[in-house]
Amino acid sequence: MIEQDLVEAYFESNGFLVRQIPLTTVGINAKKKLVALPVITVMNPRAVANDTQLDTRLFSADLSKIRSAKVATLGWANSSFSAASLSNDAQLSKFYKLELDATRIKNCFSMDSGWQGSDMLNSLKILVVPALPRGNDRLQKLNLRFEELQLDGVLTLRSIIENLLRQSKPSLSYEGHEVLQALRLVKAYGLSKDPQLEIFPED
Repeated sequence: MIEQDLVEAYFESNGFLVRQIPLTTVGINAKKKLVALPVITVMNPRAVANDTQLDTRLFSADLSKIRSAKVATLGWANSSFSAASLSNDAQLSKFYKLELDATRIKNCFSMDSGWQGSDMLNSLKILVVPALPRGNDRLQKLNLRFEELQLDGVLTLRSIIENLLRQSKPSLSYEGHEVLQALRLVKAYGLSKDPQLEIFPED
């Protein structure tokens, strides 16, 4: 699953220790055709504790405030998400209504991380999602749903890919890490540039 590879590369490249949790069939909802979500546990050696004031919507700048977390990935490969949903808030709302099953989410975060210690007992529950609605009304309703599911944070794949593109260097080799190697090639061939904030328009 390419999204899971991206998520793992994202946390590793930002200094986290990453451990995979074996995928389980617990939480599969045959009636809704929902499958269990892949989960990893991450730990940041440079952070002392999780920041309790983090917003639900997380960005790469927030990573330094995270000590430990369980991260589940709701991606294109394990859900009903489609490219059309990227620009259609109504379709996104239907997508989340189907995919954010309470039992499914609860089960994926209840699995044993394999790490011992108080850090993991207080780990955050983070969900990686394909996209979020652009309209404020739908976004606020979705945020309420995230709170109902007791999620501590939500990351988008766009933020993850954007961060990895910023970090990838065409002059470096990422042998052994296919995702970073692919991003390196994308930049080396000039197919992507770092996102930049343009203050003044060109004359």
